[in-house]
Amino acid sequence: MSEVLRVEGLTKHFPIRGGVLRRQRGAVQAVDDVSFALHEGETLGLVGESGCGKTTTSRLVVRLLEPTAGRVVRPSAGPGCVRSAATCRSCSRTRTRRSVPG
Repeated sequence: MSEVLRVEGLTKHFPIRGGVLRRQRGAVQAVDDVSFALHEGETLGLVGESGCGKTTTSRLVVRLLEPTAGRVVRPSAGPGCVRSAATCRSCSRTRTRRSVPG
């Protein structure tokens, strides 16, 4: 089966800012060194406790957030695809659907 998604060393740290000048005082490690591969016909589920980084990982994979380190590779999208899934025609199959309140 062909590989449709590969995540290598995905990391996301959110800065903690404080003081009058809003300087960075530290960072929250939301996702740290996540790697996996997804092949055609497979299903992937992210399971874990509340606050463990499931949503952040999902947002990093679909490029709603930029990673601090690591990379997301979509071989089916062609070499070097780095555009957002929302704007990349080749990645249209990976778009997420957002609920609209109301």
